[in-house]
Amino acid sequence: MRRRNVLKLAGLTGTAGLAGCLGDDNGDDNGDDAAADDDDANGDDDFPTDSLTWMVPWSEGGGTDTYTRQIVPGMEDAIGQSVEVDNRPGAGQMVGSEWLATQDPDGYTFGTINSGGAHFTWRAQELEDEFHVEEDFEPISIGGTFGYTLIVNRDLGEEYGIDDYGSLRDAYQDGDISGFGFQGAGSGTHLTTLILREQYGLEYDTAVPYDGGGPTSEAVQGGEVAAGFATNTSALAAEDSGEAYTIVSLMDIDLSDTWPDLDNIDNYGDSLAWNNEFNQVQHVPAGTPEDVKETLSAAVEAGVTTDDAQQWAEDTGNVLEYGDMEEAEEVWYGLVEEMERQVEDAIGGFDEFLELAEED
Repeated sequence: MRRRNVLKLAGLTGTAGLAGCLGDDNGDDNGDDAAADDDDANGDDDFPTDSLTWMVPWSEGGGTDTYTRQIVPGMEDAIGQSVEVDNRPGAGQMVGSEWLATQDPDGYTFGTINSGGAHFTWRAQELEDEFHVEEDFEPISIGGTFGYTLIVNRDLGEEYGIDDYGSLRDAYQDGDISGFGFQGAGSGTHLTTLILREQYGLEYDTAVPYDGGGPTSEAVQGGEVAAGFATNTSALAAEDSGEAYTIVSLMDIDLSDTWPDLDNIDNYGDSLAWNNEFNQVQHVPAGTPEDVKETLSAAVEAGVTTDDAQQWAEDTGNVLEYGDMEEAEEVWYGLVEEMERQVEDAIGGFDEFLELAEED
């Protein structure tokens, strides 16, 4: 639903409210019944009365998807309805995000869009005429914090002694390994890939975009590319397969409980956390009633704080923490301007990024 439609709907709602008041003033005995009917139509009092859809703008098996599926069981128990995860990958979160912006603002469809990464990709792909990443959504909660690591194919890594960023860099420079995978053309990981090449000496021969952490991780595990991005969540799944392992963190989050000897990119230059560390923010389409948002936010909190979800977080080293609506708004609004400043400092601006991306 576009903003103009939301405003139109708001205007109609306001007119209905005024009509109800006028009915009371005229002594209409049906005024209270009409108000009750309006509440039922809006679904505010009884929400939810049907199943919910949780949109994830990445493929199954990636970090966002994995977090979501940890939260869903407790959320279903709390809200009394089933919650279906709907994966809509593509264009670095933009396919699913644009779809969510067009859904009815009734609370039955919501989704996770990662702050920082979504703002970057929306701005880089110049999608302001399609939807607005900050104006067409209303944040309701934060489900956790995560970010990117680099993983390497186990056979290749062991053959060439790759155990940190320096040895990965050397293996590419020497021509020992081939192919580097990232998550979506025009996305934040595309920018990081270019920064690694331009400023951190990662002289890969070819860079290949995939639709999310799951497909990128699978490509590394299968040897389609020698190394690539994985969230700290999907990196663990890659290691469990026995076909890949994690060599470097691109975040400031402390991962030492999970990987005591993990290298960090800031050993080779500036921190890249600004583009590789994210909050998982849950959203509803703009115009969703306030009490519906509060109900959903409380249900997310219930899902995040279950014993099972927190045990998973402890076992895997993932940061699964609830943030309320106010906290979600703080990490969501104003990030487009912040990204513009960061990209200007890092690589000369979005125009420079797009030029380099076309040449890559």
